[in-house]
Amino acid sequence: MSDRTLPIWLKLTLAVSATMQLIFGITLLANPAALTTMWPWPMTAVTTRLLGASTLVSVPLAVLSVWFNRFSVARIPLIMNLTYRVLQITAGLVHFARFDLRSPTTWNYFGGGGFVLMVLAVGLARGHALGRPVVGSHPFLRGDAGLHLGGVGRIAFQAASALFLLLGIAFFALGEQAGGLWFEAEGNLTALTARLFASPMTGLGLAAWLIARASRWREVAVPAIGMSTFGVAGIVTLLLESESIQPPSAAGYLIAGAPLILLAMGAYLLMPGRSGPR
Repeated sequence: MSDRTLPIWLKLTLAVSATMQLIFGITLLANPAALTTMWPWPMTAVTTRLLGASTLVSVPLAVLSVWFNRFSVARIPLIMNLTYRVLQITAGLVHFARFDLRSPTTWNYFGGGGFVLMVLAVGLARGHALGRPVVGSHPFLRGDAGLHLGGVGRIAFQAASALFLLLGIAFFALGEQAGGLWFEAEGNLTALTARLFASPMTGLGLAAWLIARASRWREVAVPAIGMSTFGVAGIVTLLLESESIQPPSAAGYLIAGAPLILLAMGAYLLMPGRSGPR
């Protein structure tokens, strides 16, 4: 089946969503105190910055999917963004009593998030039949080049997938009890925040699994940039809030090292040697 472009309604939704997430992510990274006017519950400064960093992952996923305008490139980013939305809304529903129905933030969280979720779901389910046949290719996508992870690289991505998926499941299932896995001192992680951060972990885990199974380099190009973005933003966060890094267990150090892991994964995928004849 030939590759297709993205329909205009999907591109518009991705562009508007990316703009909002860019403003939200940069604001929280630069000024954690702004959370009180943008979010329905309080967080510590380091967790607030990390929320901003995790939000920024979705920006290159959306913007580059629109820019390159082909379904094969956008498929994994759509799956990642859809996973984020599903789990974020589910976490909100589990803790619905924490939300103020009179607040615009609540309506944006559930209403705006629900609308984007539906658009992403339709776009993902029907993307192979929507739009128009692709004509030409951007040089960055390396044409029809195959993805060459190498045996060790493929195993590494499969291991990373298992790790992030297990962490995502653990944080969502345990809620506040997942504090022992966090990188801050015990008691600084609420149940709602734990379940919120389960979404990027699960999305990144699914992406790593799909990358390990991908056949063309263009399928992984945008996720690689997204992983690198989170890696850089996460490292900046941890450097700015280094005094707050007090993992109560060895697993907490693994969480603190996640940005470096993701940066390495993204950089590895972007290397020239990862693509070649199929």
